[in-house]
Order: sequence, then structure tokens, then C-alpha cells
Amino acid sequence: MAISKDLNKAIIRSITGKYALYVIQILSLILLSRIFTPEEFGVIAAVQVIALFFQMVATSGLAPAVVFHDGLTDDKRDGIFSASILIGVVLAILFAFCSSPFLIWLGIEDSWMLTILLSINILFASVSMLPVAALQKDEMFIKVSSAEVIAELVLLSVCLFLFFYYQWGLEALAIKILLTPFLRFVCYFYFSSNTQLGRPRIGKDVGAFGELYQFAKFQVLFNFLNFFSRNLDTLLVTKYFGTAVVGFYDKSYQLMRYPLQLFTFAITPALQPVLTKYKDQPDVVQKEFYRVASKLAVVGLFASNVLYWCAADVLFIMFGDQWFGATDILKVLAVSIPLQMVLSSTGGIYQAFGDTKSLFICGVFSSVVNVSAIVIGIAMNDILWLCFLLIGVFILNFIQCFWLMHKSVFIAVQPIKFLCLLTLCLLPYCNLFFFSVSDVYPDQLLTSFMDASFVTCISIAFSAVFFFMSKKVFG
Repeated sequence: MAISKDLNKAIIRSITGKYALYVIQILSLILLSRIFTPEEFGVIAAVQVIALFFQMVATSGLAPAVVFHDGLTDDKRDGIFSASILIGVVLAILFAFCSSPFLIWLGIEDSWMLTILLSINILFASVSMLPVAALQKDEMFIKVSSAEVIAELVLLSVCLFLFFYYQWGLEALAIKILLTPFLRFVCYFYFSSNTQLGRPRIGKDVGAFGELYQFAKFQVLFNFLNFFSRNLDTLLVTKYFGTAVVGFYDKSYQLMRYPLQLFTFAITPALQPVLTKYKDQPDVVQKEFYRVASKLAVVGLFASNVLYWCAADVLFIMFGDQWFGATDILKVLAVSIPLQMVLSSTGGIYQAFGDTKSLFICGVFSSVVNVSAIVIGIAMNDILWLCFLLIGVFILNFIQCFWLMHKSVFIAVQPIKFLCLLTLCLLPYCNLFFFSVSDVYPDQLLTSFMDASFVTCISIAFSAVFFFMSKKVFG
């Protein structure tokens, strides 16, 4: 089938590029987590949320709009690029004036260097939107990842140099994380000369920016809602539990999301450009989506079991023994990995069909239930209960999103396939029947590593069985 061949080629290109980046990022994280403390990572996690909000305002929904749009002339391209620069400058200045009260509210010491770095971060995230969208539109995923790898290596070197040579602390880590958009933009801009859209320049047709919002308006609203529902927990945990706890929470969430990065986030950029070509054949796209989603669920099942039963070992290998306090948080969050891997891939389906209104509706529902869970968890003054509530509402989000996708995009409902996929995603939740709060010490790790090897082998066999069973159902 043509769509399978096209999609497989795009996925291979996307994965090849992304995996090079993930290897570098994981090695970087392993190194930096042994140098900096959970409190320092907690501060960066909190202030990064503020920067991400302004980045979202600058770029929200526009890259998918560029990918979907087939009629961008050079004048319109250059006008959109000019508009993105103006928006980035305005937001960077606005942030510089608004950041201090927010940092004080979070209980974080105000820093002029953090303010400057975050302002630069916002500006270049906005300016990068068009060059990276041009690369994605032409399925040049390896070029995109090459830019990200270059930025990661350069800034890691700068961070280590400042830490060891000048004895900088938090500022060195902030420079590494917050200047990433600047170096990425330089690379995106250079590579975009070989795309169909071409390298953007300063242009007069700023009004062309408004054309993108005709497509992106619901995507923008969805991203706003999704941002608050996904990041409110980090801000409130910082405010009420402190930077050390948010450091543990953020690192656990980051580890839980690695399987999403390795698979879903590597595959998702390939979905929209390819599936958009088949938007007039929803039955064909539906079959192909379930085929991809079932594989994601099986991979997530394996990752979930390993992270749940080997949480302490993974934390020790990745971050060192100062991060053992995150063990129970990681175990709880890990059970939701298959569910989130499949759910994260649905956005590409809505975008491929141009149905950003339904995506926005999903965002409204997700925001309401996520924020409710976060507020209740904070009120209970227990970080573990917050995690339990979050993994519970993920199930509701999954069911609602698939119900709407079948109603508005695919039209035809296939209950057997949906129930099989949901069952695959919910299997790791059974691990919670064996959950207990644990105390882990370094001298226990030899025995623990042996247990981890056994669990990994069992998980591989378990996942292989479900992989072959899913092929019978999904193809």
C-alpha cells in the first residue's frame, strides 16, 4: 500500500535524525545530573515553564499551518518571517518586565542573567518557527535533528567549561538550557536554503501571518490549554513543595517521557506531512494509524514495566544516588507510558485532516480534568497522590480523544481495534497492585541490578507475545 511505504520512509528518516539527538541528550543528562543538585534542576525546571509559555505564544500552531499550507509565495514567506521577528522581540521585552514578580512568587531568587537568557530564548524560538517548518514540510527530519545535535554539543561544552573553569553554578546550567533556541535557529536558517520554501528573508507582507491563523486558530487555543494543563503541576509543586521536590518530580517526568521521545515524538513529525496527502481517504488513514499506534503501545508496555520494576536502578544509572528520592514518583508515572505514547500521536491525525477544532475540544477536556487532578493533589499535600490522580485522568483523556477522533475524522467506528488498543495501554496499570513506598540505598544496588536484568528479560518476552498478537488484530 502506497501510504504504508510513504509513511515508513518518513518515519525512518525522522527516527534516524531524532535518535542521534536523543543519544547526545541522554549522555548530557547523565553527566549534568551528577554535577548539579536536584534543587538547581528544580529552579531551571520552574523558570523554563515561564519561557515555554512565551515561546508558545510566539509559535503556537504556526509550524503545522505552514506544513499544511500549499500556497505560500516567497513574498508571503518573507512577510511571515518578519512578523515572527517582531512578535519575538515584543514578547522578549514583555517577559523582561514581567518575570521578576513571577520568580518572587515561586520563591526563586530573581536573577538578571536568567532574565536575559530567557528573553533570548523566547526571541529565537519565535524566529525559528518558519525555517524549521520549511524543513518539516519537505520531510528533512535529519537536517532538523542535525541542528539540534549541534546546539546540544556546543552548549554542553560551554556549560562544562563555565562550571569547571570559572566555577559557575546555576548560571552555567541555565546558559546550556536556555540558549538552545539561539543555536538551533542558526542551523535551521542555514539548512532551510535547500527546502521548497527556501531560506526566509525580511519582507513587507506581514499580513500573510494572519493567513496562517485561519488554519492555526484552534491549534493555538489547544496549545494554550495544553500548556497550562501540562505545566501547572510544575509551578504549583515549586510553590508549595519547594525546588528540591520539583527537581525530583521533573526528573521523574522527564524519564517517563523518554520512551515518548524515542518513539512517539520521533514518529509524530512524519505523520502530518504524509497523512495530509491521504486526507480524502479517512478509512485508509485510520487503518494505518491503528497499525502504528499498536506498535507504539507494545513498545510502551515494555518501557513501562522496566521503569516501574527497575526505577531505582534507572535513576542511579542516569542521574546518580542523589536522585533516589524520585523512585516512587517514577514508578507511579511509568504505568501511563503506553497510554501517553498513543495519545501523543493523535495530534498528527487531527492536523493531517485540518481538523484543529476537534483538537481544541480535546484540549478543553484535557485541561479541565488535568487541572482538577493537579489542584486536588496539591490540596492533599502529597506528591504521590498528585501522580496517582494524573495517571488516572490520562485514561479519561485517552477515551475522550479517541471517541472524538472516530466521530469527526474517521467517521467509521472500529470497537474491536479500539478496545484491543486500550487494553494494551492499560496493562501496566496492573503493576500498581504491587506498589509500596520504598527506601533504596546504594549498597542494595548489586542485588537490584540482578533483579533488573531478570525483569528486563521477562518484559521483552511479555512484549513480544503482545506484539505478535497485535499484528493479528491491527496488521
